[in-house]
Amino acid sequence: MNIENQILTVGELIQELPRLATTATVTVWQVPIEYRASGYFVAVTPTGAIPELPACDSKSAVLIGTLELPADEAAQLAQAKIERLEIINDECDLALAPVTASYPKSEQKSWPQQVREAEALAINPQAATPLLDGIATYRGMTTPDLAAKVIIKANAYSYVSGAYFGKRQSLEKALDDATTVDEVSTVAW
Repeated sequence: MNIENQILTVGELIQELPRLATTATVTVWQVPIEYRASGYFVAVTPTGAIPELPACDSKSAVLIGTLELPADEAAQLAQAKIERLEIINDECDLALAPVTASYPKSEQKSWPQQVREAEALAINPQAATPLLDGIATYRGMTTPDLAAKVIIKANAYSYVSGAYFGKRQSLEKALDDATTVDEVSTVAW
Protein backbone atom coordinates (compact mmCIF):
# COMPACT_ATOMS: atom_id res chain seq x y z
CA MET A 1 0.00 0.00 0.00
CA ASN A 2 1.47 3.33 -1.11
CA ILE A 3 0.49 6.94 -1.79
CA GLU A 4 2.57 8.96 -4.20
CA ASN A 5 1.50 12.21 -5.88
CA GLN A 6 -2.10 11.76 -4.69
CA ILE A 7 -2.24 8.26 -6.22
CA LEU A 8 -3.06 5.29 -3.99
CA THR A 9 -1.67 1.95 -5.05
CA VAL A 10 -2.84 -1.25 -3.35
CA GLY A 11 -2.14 -4.45 -5.24
CA GLU A 12 -3.76 -3.94 -8.62
CA LEU A 13 -5.84 -0.97 -7.43
CA ILE A 14 -4.63 2.43 -8.60
CA GLN A 15 -6.86 5.27 -7.42
CA GLU A 16 -6.45 9.02 -7.53
CA LEU A 17 -7.14 10.60 -4.15
CA PRO A 18 -8.76 13.97 -3.55
CA ARG A 19 -6.59 17.02 -3.13
CA LEU A 20 -7.54 18.37 0.29
CA ALA A 21 -6.54 21.53 2.12
CA THR A 22 -5.99 19.53 5.33
CA THR A 23 -4.24 16.28 6.13
CA ALA A 24 -6.35 13.15 6.00
CA THR A 25 -6.19 9.47 6.77
CA VAL A 26 -6.63 6.99 3.94
CA THR A 27 -8.02 3.67 5.12
CA VAL A 28 -8.31 0.69 2.80
CA TRP A 29 -10.41 -2.46 3.26
CA GLN A 30 -10.62 -5.52 1.08
CA VAL A 31 -14.33 -6.12 0.44
CA PRO A 32 -16.44 -8.50 -1.62
CA ILE A 33 -16.56 -7.64 -5.33
CA GLU A 34 -20.35 -7.68 -5.07
CA TYR A 35 -19.96 -4.59 -2.84
CA ARG A 36 -17.17 -2.90 -4.81
CA ALA A 37 -16.10 -4.14 -8.24
CA SER A 38 -12.46 -3.37 -7.45
CA GLY A 39 -12.59 -5.50 -4.30
CA TYR A 40 -11.43 -2.51 -2.23
CA PHE A 41 -13.18 0.13 -0.14
CA VAL A 42 -11.13 3.30 0.24
CA ALA A 43 -12.06 5.97 2.79
CA VAL A 44 -10.39 9.37 2.88
CA THR A 45 -11.06 11.03 6.23
CA PRO A 46 -9.91 14.63 6.80
CA THR A 47 -8.36 15.22 10.21
CA GLY A 48 -11.10 15.62 12.79
CA ALA A 49 -13.87 14.15 10.61
CA ILE A 50 -15.82 10.98 11.35
CA PRO A 51 -14.30 8.03 9.49
CA GLU A 52 -16.30 6.27 6.81
CA LEU A 53 -16.69 2.50 7.07
CA PRO A 54 -17.67 -0.06 4.44
CA ALA A 55 -21.40 -0.76 4.47
CA CYS A 56 -21.01 -4.41 3.55
CA ASP A 57 -21.13 -7.23 6.10
CA SER A 58 -18.41 -6.35 8.62
CA LYS A 59 -17.20 -9.99 8.66
CA SER A 60 -16.37 -9.78 4.97
CA ALA A 61 -14.42 -6.51 5.17
CA VAL A 62 -10.72 -6.93 5.95
CA LEU A 63 -8.71 -3.88 6.99
CA ILE A 64 -5.59 -3.66 4.84
CA GLY A 65 -4.13 -0.54 6.40
CA THR A 66 -4.07 3.20 6.83
CA LEU A 67 -1.79 5.93 5.53
CA GLU A 68 -1.61 9.67 6.06
CA LEU A 69 -2.54 11.83 3.08
CA PRO A 70 -0.70 15.14 3.34
CA ALA A 71 -2.55 18.37 2.64
CA ASP A 72 -2.29 19.47 -0.96
CA GLU A 73 -0.56 22.84 -1.39
CA ALA A 74 -2.82 23.94 -4.25
CA ALA A 75 -5.93 23.04 -2.23
CA GLN A 76 -4.53 24.90 0.79
CA LEU A 77 -3.90 27.96 -1.38
CA ALA A 78 -7.41 27.80 -2.88
CA GLN A 79 -8.99 27.45 0.57
CA ALA A 80 -6.92 30.32 1.97
CA LYS A 81 -8.07 32.53 -0.92
CA ILE A 82 -11.74 31.66 -0.31
CA GLU A 83 -11.46 32.39 3.41
CA ARG A 84 -9.58 35.64 2.88
CA LEU A 85 -12.07 36.86 0.27
CA GLU A 86 -14.93 36.22 2.72
CA ILE A 87 -13.12 38.40 5.27
CA ILE A 88 -12.50 41.15 2.72
CA ASN A 89 -16.16 41.09 1.60
CA ASP A 90 -17.29 41.35 5.23
CA GLU A 91 -14.92 44.27 5.79
CA CYS A 92 -16.26 46.03 2.70
CA ASP A 93 -19.79 45.62 4.05
CA LEU A 94 -18.66 46.97 7.43
CA ALA A 95 -17.03 49.98 5.78
CA LEU A 96 -20.28 50.78 3.95
CA ALA A 97 -22.51 50.13 6.97
CA PRO A 98 -22.36 53.69 8.35
CA VAL A 99 -23.56 55.03 5.00
CA THR A 100 -26.62 52.77 4.90
CA ALA A 101 -27.27 52.15 8.62
CA SER A 102 -29.99 54.76 9.01
CA TYR A 103 -32.11 53.25 6.22
CA PRO A 104 -34.22 50.08 6.52
CA LYS A 105 -33.36 47.30 4.07
CA SER A 106 -36.76 47.66 2.41
CA GLU A 107 -36.03 51.31 1.59
CA GLN A 108 -32.55 50.46 0.35
CA LYS A 109 -34.13 47.99 -2.08
CA SER A 110 -36.17 50.89 -3.52
CA TRP A 111 -33.11 53.03 -4.29
CA PRO A 112 -32.65 51.84 -7.88
CA GLN A 113 -36.31 52.59 -8.64
CA GLN A 114 -36.05 55.99 -6.94
CA VAL A 115 -33.04 56.84 -9.11
CA ARG A 116 -34.76 55.61 -12.29
CA GLU A 117 -37.81 57.73 -11.55
CA ALA A 118 -35.70 60.78 -10.67
CA GLU A 119 -33.67 60.43 -13.88
CA ALA A 120 -36.85 59.94 -15.93
CA LEU A 121 -38.36 63.06 -14.37
CA ALA A 122 -35.23 65.07 -15.24
CA ILE A 123 -35.67 64.07 -18.89
CA ASN A 124 -39.45 64.33 -19.04
CA PRO A 125 -41.42 66.40 -16.48
CA GLN A 126 -44.49 64.24 -17.30
CA ALA A 127 -42.75 60.91 -16.50
CA ALA A 128 -44.56 58.51 -14.21
CA THR A 129 -43.02 58.59 -10.72
CA PRO A 130 -45.30 56.55 -8.46
CA LEU A 131 -42.68 55.78 -5.82
CA LEU A 132 -41.34 59.32 -5.63
CA ASP A 133 -44.90 60.72 -5.61
CA GLY A 134 -45.76 58.61 -2.57
CA ILE A 135 -42.58 59.58 -0.72
CA ALA A 136 -42.92 63.27 -1.58
CA THR A 137 -46.53 63.37 -0.43
CA TYR A 138 -45.69 62.03 3.02
CA ARG A 139 -42.64 64.26 3.30
CA GLY A 140 -44.65 67.34 2.38
CA MET A 141 -42.52 68.28 -0.61
CA THR A 142 -42.84 68.32 -4.38
CA THR A 143 -41.81 65.32 -6.44
CA PRO A 144 -39.28 67.39 -8.46
CA ASP A 145 -37.62 68.58 -5.21
CA LEU A 146 -37.46 65.00 -3.94
CA ALA A 147 -36.09 63.81 -7.28
CA ALA A 148 -33.27 66.36 -7.02
CA LYS A 149 -32.41 65.08 -3.50
CA VAL A 150 -32.48 61.48 -4.74
CA ILE A 151 -29.98 62.29 -7.50
CA ILE A 152 -27.66 64.11 -5.06
CA LYS A 153 -27.75 61.22 -2.55
CA ALA A 154 -27.34 58.61 -5.30
CA ASN A 155 -24.25 60.40 -6.62
CA ALA A 156 -22.78 60.69 -3.12
CA TYR A 157 -23.45 57.00 -2.44
CA SER A 158 -21.94 56.06 -5.79
CA TYR A 159 -18.79 58.00 -5.00
CA VAL A 160 -18.32 56.45 -1.54
CA SER A 161 -19.38 52.92 -2.46
CA GLY A 162 -17.39 53.06 -5.69
CA ALA A 163 -14.22 53.70 -3.71
CA TYR A 164 -14.95 50.77 -1.38
CA PHE A 165 -15.92 48.47 -4.24
CA GLY A 166 -12.76 49.42 -6.12
CA LYS A 167 -10.66 48.64 -3.06
CA ARG A 168 -12.43 45.30 -2.62
CA GLN A 169 -11.92 44.42 -6.28
CA SER A 170 -8.22 45.33 -6.14
CA LEU A 171 -7.81 43.08 -3.10
CA GLU A 172 -9.66 40.29 -4.89
CA LYS A 173 -7.19 40.66 -7.79
CA ALA A 174 -4.29 40.53 -5.34
CA LEU A 175 -5.74 37.28 -3.98
CA ASP A 176 -6.07 35.89 -7.50
CA ASP A 177 -2.43 36.78 -8.16
CA ALA A 178 -1.15 35.30 -4.88
CA THR A 179 0.85 32.11 -5.35
CA THR A 180 1.42 31.11 -1.72
CA VAL A 181 -0.61 30.97 1.49
CA ASP A 182 1.81 33.52 2.99
CA GLU A 183 1.05 35.96 0.16
CA VAL A 184 -2.68 35.44 0.73
CA SER A 185 -2.29 36.27 4.42
CA THR A 186 -0.81 39.68 3.55
CA VAL A 187 -3.86 40.73 1.51
CA ALA A 188 -5.96 42.75 3.94
CA TRP A 189 -8.49 45.56 3.99
